[in-house]
Amino acid sequence: MKDVEWVELGEVCTFEYGKPLKEIGRKGGEYPVYGSNGIVGFHNEYLVKGPFIIVGRKGTAGAVVYSEKSGFPIDTTFYVHLKDQKVDLKFLYLIMATLDLGKVNIQAGVPGLNRNDAYKVKILLPPLEIQKQLVAEMEEQEKIIEANKKLVGIMEQKITEVLSEI
Repeated sequence: MKDVEWVELGEVCTFEYGKPLKEIGRKGGEYPVYGSNGIVGFHNEYLVKGPFIIVGRKGTAGAVVYSEKSGFPIDTTFYVHLKDQKVDLKFLYLIMATLDLGKVNIQAGVPGLNRNDAYKVKILLPPLEIQKQLVAEMEEQEKIIEANKKLVGIMEQKITEVLSEI
């Protein structure tokens, strides 16, 4: 593929630190609060306008989550800030989800991700239009997968109903 280049993560984005928000201080609003392993609660304010990428910094280091909605990443996470417009955020998420960033750095006893080490990880970056095409194809595949999961659930329910009648 022409115009595809290898770039370091640090060339296209920065990892910003989440902010402390203890469980007792969460107001139970509409905005998801993200820890290193996903949603850990809700709050009435957001720290980052969606969509955005959350990366586990401590605990589940390297776990990557995508949020369409604004949210509040806490201090066990990083959130991703794009440096320029040549990268589609959803494409970057899909790439980052395959990188196994948790293996980039392990701090003494507690898994941790050092952003400076993560910045050195190289990714393949096609032109923006190709990124958008790949994201659209992936989203179509995700719709098919979700429809199939629903179908499996319906069939399991029917099987259970039939077996209960026997």
